[in-house]
Amino acid sequence: MSEADRRLSEESEQRFLDLYAHLLVYVNDRFDVIEEIETVADLEQHYTDELLPLRNTLYNESTTDLIEDFVEQNPADLSEADLEQVAAWTDFITGEFVVVRYREDDAIFLDWTEPPKTYAVRPARLPFADLWDESALPVPVSSVALLPFEDQIVYDGWIGIKNIIFGGSLSTDIDDEYEEAKHRFGIIDSLPAPEEDEKTDAEELRFYMKNKRNRERYASEIEHLREKSDELERIYHQEMGKARARSLGRELRELGLNEAYVAIYDDRIITSALRIRGSQATRRDYARWEG
Repeated sequence: MSEADRRLSEESEQRFLDLYAHLLVYVNDRFDVIEEIETVADLEQHYTDELLPLRNTLYNESTTDLIEDFVEQNPADLSEADLEQVAAWTDFITGEFVVVRYREDDAIFLDWTEPPKTYAVRPARLPFADLWDESALPVPVSSVALLPFEDQIVYDGWIGIKNIIFGGSLSTDIDDEYEEAKHRFGIIDSLPAPEEDEKTDAEELRFYMKNKRNRERYASEIEHLREKSDELERIYHQEMGKARARSLGRELRELGLNEAYVAIYDDRIITSALRIRGSQATRRDYARWEG
């Protein structure tokens, strides 16, 4: 089974679909969207695309009130456990996302509005592989509803795929937002989404310094932080040294110098030496590369 095929267990999937169907029948009873639907059995006779107007009504009206009214009235005579699960859907999220990654059990949906957030999403109806191949990622999607279900996040089976091909600077921007979202919130795997973790100045500075793209994007934030304390200034120089070490390692290997010792301050080499067999030079004093 490919990563894109990962779904809820068969039992959980059926439970979700049953509960969601009862909620949609209730919405139809309230708004008379599809005349011939009065029961779940009636609803199941329709194709998914035929039910889209009904599903959209759920999210275009006062969604929270509809869910709460359904739970209070319990027209389907659901158990307390099932009612509790439906009540949790008041923590739903709808909108546009970018599908940026597949993982072993889910896909990562990026909401790149401010602040950006990433959600680990499981399919409850249609496997992601039926929608797009992993090689097509990132993929922009719209009309998405994310719902908490059994301590996971699922989408309800309806999804709009936008005909946009990401490339160049836009693709880079998506990667930037993805990294920032992970830094600020982690990958969110349950709803409601947690509050942003408070980061120390040192953690923020290391994130800003982690790669060239970040150093350019957060240049003003870096300058502000490094001036706050001697410790942050030390971290700044340490991270700059690491960055220069990575690029210098590639340069040395291209010159055929597979082993060398250099001392770096920021992006400047202040001393260097070839490795001599039996040398007692220590890693504390030098940065070392081995091809």
